[in-house]
Amino acid sequence: MENTMKHTSTPLTLRASALAVRGALALLVVMPLAHAADEENDEVKRLTTPASSIEIGVGNVNHASDKFGEYNGLDKKGSYAVGGFLLQGGGAYDSDSALRWYLKGANLGLDTRSLDAEIGVQGLFRVNYNYDELSRVYSTQFQTFYDGAGTTTLSLPASFAATPAASRVSSTTTANGALSNWQNMQSPYATAACAAVGGVPTAACRGPGYLIAAAMHHFDVGTERKKHAGSVTVELTPQWQFSASAQRESKEGTKVTGLAFGGPARGVTVPELIDSTTDQFKAALAYVGEQGNITFGYYGSLYKNAVNKWTVESPFNGALLNPELNNRAVMSGAPDNEMHRLSVSGGYNFTHTTRLTMAANYQRMTQNEALVDGLPTTWVIPTTSAHGKVINTSLNATLTSRPIRDLALSAVVKYENRDDQSPVYRFMTAGGDAAGAPSLFVTEPLNRRMEQVSLDADYAFARRQSIRFGVDTQEIRRTADGEETPFKAETNRENTLRIDYRNNLSELITGRLGYSHAKRTQSEYETSELLPVPTVAPLPAADPLLPGLVQFYLADRTRDQLRSSVNIQATERLSLQTGVDYNRDQYKNSLYGLKQMESQVFKLDAAFAATDRLGYDAFYTFEHKKSEMGSLSIGRGYSTTILDAPAYNPATGCTGYWADSGHLPSDEGTDPCRKWSQTQTDRIHTVGWGVKATQLMGGKLDVGADLALSYSRTPIEVTGGYYVSNGNTVKTAARPYNNVWVAAQSFPDVTSKMVDIRVHGLYRINNVSSLRANYQFRRLQSSDWQYDAYANAAQGVTALQVYPGNAIVSPNYALQVVSLSYVHSF
Repeated sequence: MENTMKHTSTPLTLRASALAVRGALALLVVMPLAHAADEENDEVKRLTTPASSIEIGVGNVNHASDKFGEYNGLDKKGSYAVGGFLLQGGGAYDSDSALRWYLKGANLGLDTRSLDAEIGVQGLFRVNYNYDELSRVYSTQFQTFYDGAGTTTLSLPASFAATPAASRVSSTTTANGALSNWQNMQSPYATAACAAVGGVPTAACRGPGYLIAAAMHHFDVGTERKKHAGSVTVELTPQWQFSASAQRESKEGTKVTGLAFGGPARGVTVPELIDSTTDQFKAALAYVGEQGNITFGYYGSLYKNAVNKWTVESPFNGALLNPELNNRAVMSGAPDNEMHRLSVSGGYNFTHTTRLTMAANYQRMTQNEALVDGLPTTWVIPTTSAHGKVINTSLNATLTSRPIRDLALSAVVKYENRDDQSPVYRFMTAGGDAAGAPSLFVTEPLNRRMEQVSLDADYAFARRQSIRFGVDTQEIRRTADGEETPFKAETNRENTLRIDYRNNLSELITGRLGYSHAKRTQSEYETSELLPVPTVAPLPAADPLLPGLVQFYLADRTRDQLRSSVNIQATERLSLQTGVDYNRDQYKNSLYGLKQMESQVFKLDAAFAATDRLGYDAFYTFEHKKSEMGSLSIGRGYSTTILDAPAYNPATGCTGYWADSGHLPSDEGTDPCRKWSQTQTDRIHTVGWGVKATQLMGGKLDVGADLALSYSRTPIEVTGGYYVSNGNTVKTAARPYNNVWVAAQSFPDVTSKMVDIRVHGLYRINNVSSLRANYQFRRLQSSDWQYDAYANAAQGVTALQVYPGNAIVSPNYALQVVSLSYVHSF
């Protein structure tokens, strides 16, 4: 504007009248030029000055859903505030200042809010601060009959006091005993005497079947995580850089935890208190030279848990738990621990075609949290802490070279070693805090060493075509420092062959096809044997492994993987991408356990630009996963003393057998009627479509919409069967068995259907003001028998006799979310 006026001014020697006339004419000429210059300056300012903005608005959710709002803060019905801002600035683009800063806030009206701030001078330093929250709403449906939910002491409600723990007995030898059996949460009566009276029990005679259902109440389960983080980076010289950061993450709330009383045959799910902090520290010193680079680093993590000992009162038979525990199961929170790691990494260019990169780490992890107190005096606790210490070391080295233009070579060496230096202790305790003689538990510090070498060659043998060959060899050695090792084989070796073909058929079509085959073998596997009878005390803490069962992570395995992809640029505006992935793991030498796993994935994506301002995209994926496993249900633990009952008779097949107490068939470890198998299949279809239009209504409006549909089904097929006691106490011709064979049944299919529709728009009122609108509709329909077994049964939360329910059901909801906000830019 100023330059234009100077250019069109007239000499001062002109007369005033002539000056006035010329000035008027000049003004008429420059007015549109001045307006154009203003627009040009605004555009220059927009491109050269960081823009700031503030957003404020309101949103609404028309239906509450803990599953929809599990992580996004939109779990509650009603209105919420929409808020955010971005403030940024620094030195002008045409100045000598390289200062830049910004302050950003997002989701300020929700429990997922975050704040970022940064200031720095390019080439000198950068300082950053970050704060964010993440709320996880696990369940608002959860119900419990315990008092003290959300604390470390969970107690039975006062209604249970009418029948003290000592009076809660377990007996099924009589009808009245069965109706007052405190091992069965459906029992209506508190005592056999109450059952003899019959009818609707009085308050003093109510058994667990009445007490539990009446005491159920809601308790919201979830956690709130808050994180503070700061970092600084300083450019010491053009070659040297120092960086450091610190972060504290705190987590409070509850999670659902399952625990057993007196063993795995009975238990409850309860809200476990969460109150912990994790501090992380990082520092690095880096150097970059003409031929190489090196970085020295430190990383530390310190975990502190304010929850140590917590207890849960048992609603079952009062004689289940050790009497010194006062009818309570004792639990321990995750122990405090810390980790410190030193690292060095770098690379060196020997020539412009050959480079070596290396990375080494030394890591020390310790855990010295004191063990919980108040344990039974009959137990043997040989230490006050685990005194845990694990040293991890690793080394990676990669050498790459291109000896000729069309050939690239690489060699990779990896070494990882986990050395558990924790002491070995012998504990005498009872699993599940059970009453009776304790069992022997021996701690087992576990070690793992991995060595791997990979060689690759990539050769461009023709125009637009290349092939890559690779071979990997890996050895993993697992050991334990205890008296016995849980690893039935010490060493695994796996060799992998890889081939990858790439073909650019033209500038418009590219493709890739890759295949790999791996074979894993193990050193001599120590076969399992059932414990001898009788077993000499002290009894082991767990039953023996099934003979013929091979631990899947040690078992011989073949692995085949196929990868393919095709990219097609059909026209300037239409592009397509498709591909198929296939994976298969086979455990051919495993008689029992995991037999096979396989998966297939098909994907198709398309994008179409109808105009420069209108675009469409669509996709479809199909996933198929399948796993097969088999086993045999042995009846022998460590208490059976006699194996003399009749063995399986092929002539009669799987019917039943008679065995006195403490007796089992002589072939109970091989009986084919005890075999069972399970096949789980996952089938998932997902399809989506989207459209986006910009610069509508003279450049004022941008709109878009997205639609996604998904459907999944998981059938779990089970074959075989097992023997179950029928309660027969007298062997007769009509009833010759007290153990009858029951065929296994498949589980109901787990299904899920979801529809998700999203529409968004931005309307520009002027250069500094705009309106943003968002709409979302989502419907989820799911069915999962693991949740719905209680909801679909007449007994409700006592549908399973030894596991009271918690009222959580499969998520099903349909809701809408809408928001409107005003955005001001400056």
